[in-house]
Amino acid sequence: MSTLTLQCCMPATPAQLLQVLQTPRLSLPQFGRVHDQESGSFISYDPQRITAKLQSSILSYFSAPPRTPSGHTKWMTLLGYRQGGKSTTAEFAAYCKAAYSPGWDHVCIADTKDRAEYLHSRLHHLHRTWPAQLRTGQMSSREVRQLTFDPKHGGKMRVLSAESGAVGVGQSLDSLHASEPHLWSDLEGSLFLLLPAIRNRKNCLALFEATPWERNGPWHDHYLNSKRCNTDPNARHFSVFFPFWDGKLNVRPWEKSWNPDQEELELMNRYGPSGLTWDALAFRRAALSDDPEMRRHPERFPVMYPFDDIGCWIAASNSAIPDHVLAPHLKRPLKEWYGGPYQEYEAPQADAIYAIGVDPSGYAARDHAAFQILKVYEGEWTQVACFATHTDPVTLTRELMRQAERYNKARICVEANGVGQAVLALLEQQNYSNIFYEGRFKPGFTVTGKSLDQATANLIDGLLDELVLQDQDTVEQLQTYKNDKRIEESPNSEILRGRSSARRRGRHHWDKVSALAMAIQCARDLPRRRHPEGRQEEKLPQNVTFFTGMGYDDREKYLAKIEEDKAPKGNRLRRVPYRRIRR
Repeated sequence: MSTLTLQCCMPATPAQLLQVLQTPRLSLPQFGRVHDQESGSFISYDPQRITAKLQSSILSYFSAPPRTPSGHTKWMTLLGYRQGGKSTTAEFAAYCKAAYSPGWDHVCIADTKDRAEYLHSRLHHLHRTWPAQLRTGQMSSREVRQLTFDPKHGGKMRVLSAESGAVGVGQSLDSLHASEPHLWSDLEGSLFLLLPAIRNRKNCLALFEATPWERNGPWHDHYLNSKRCNTDPNARHFSVFFPFWDGKLNVRPWEKSWNPDQEELELMNRYGPSGLTWDALAFRRAALSDDPEMRRHPERFPVMYPFDDIGCWIAASNSAIPDHVLAPHLKRPLKEWYGGPYQEYEAPQADAIYAIGVDPSGYAARDHAAFQILKVYEGEWTQVACFATHTDPVTLTRELMRQAERYNKARICVEANGVGQAVLALLEQQNYSNIFYEGRFKPGFTVTGKSLDQATANLIDGLLDELVLQDQDTVEQLQTYKNDKRIEESPNSEILRGRSSARRRGRHHWDKVSALAMAIQCARDLPRRRHPEGRQEEKLPQNVTFFTGMGYDDREKYLAKIEEDKAPKGNRLRRVPYRRIRR
């Protein structure tokens, strides 16, 4: 490796230069180049460009790690916020060690293969843009996601994935980077395999970095154990925490016309002395307003953007519906489910549009078949009836058609997976035409991982905005709903395993929820119709018989004709759709 005449205050001797190159807090700002999204050009790496302290703390750790009284390096656990550059900075810092330390073995373990590929590409980008006169030669390698340096000057860097389960490395390491361990498929198993590979390495560096996750989960336990070690000089672990306002991008202008609400005042009183600013609270406002996920789950903001390391953890429950979404529905008067298969809360109205969502079940299924009926007006979807019982597709379809005909030939959305195809075939056989199609020639709604996520999001949006629930049993199911279709195993899987699985859902736990989600998919697809304002049934003509099958437009024309006949000749009022002209 040759020396250079540099335009910076650098040591002139090879030994001094090598020491600088091996020290990330010195070499990365001098020689590291990163791509700037705003300008589109390459700029010098600056650890304080987007974070106040977070990135600098990682560089400091890889440059001069704290040690125990016996001389062993301590292992760092970092808890922080999203998009702070934790993973990339750690790999950049490790590059300075691996590229200039012969025999150095660095391993990064990411949560997924895609994440591993991304970090590996960042390493290659850093290597390619490093000054050519200082760059360590690269050797070819048969291993994927591995950067191997000339053994005369450096070692190697590997980026592995924890996606498939517990991961081990097989040999002793000089540095370990655990990226997003809270998302590893088996964190406890991986640590069991990894720690022996570094425990007896006196100078081994280890960084565990992630955002908060489930309370009382493996990552939470690891962080708490590391935090307890902060007061023990002999402990190998220690922890650091960075609140979200450490990120210089996590700010928005606080408008002078804004008045803080009570929660914002409490947050400022509590965290203002620690650095929280009004511009940071403006960022929080924007996230809760603009981000659909944050709007649906405001409790997730301190998880992604924590205020402290205590209240930032998710309750260890898999409930898919947040408490705040259900709170307004719990305050409304709800009617008990008396136990029969069908319960009706509102009789059909001749002027209304109805949507029916169906969650079928097979002959040998453990759960109930169910359907939900919604009365659909613009901005108001009212639950008017529901059905749930252990039955077969034929009986279900028969009852479904009977109620659909009563409710003005309601549009029916059937979960199309499995036995749902039988229900759709039976509806077609009976020439029922008003069926929800998710695509051309695709009747029903097919549940996949992606579509289920979207259906759950639509369900939450409906609960926040349009839905008016009347069935107590439906609300109770929503309180415990765990998006179970993602985790259930079939009876066939249980037979192959030779035992029951804990991943299999119990009988008819959330059948009404699934049917409600289908009804919402259907309601979103129906034409918009305004709720008639100020209309009272007792004001309608008492001697009018509305014929079966008379739709909304037909009824409106009929009533307009009555109004016109009653008006004096020469001054007749013309009735317009969607609005009754009062005299």
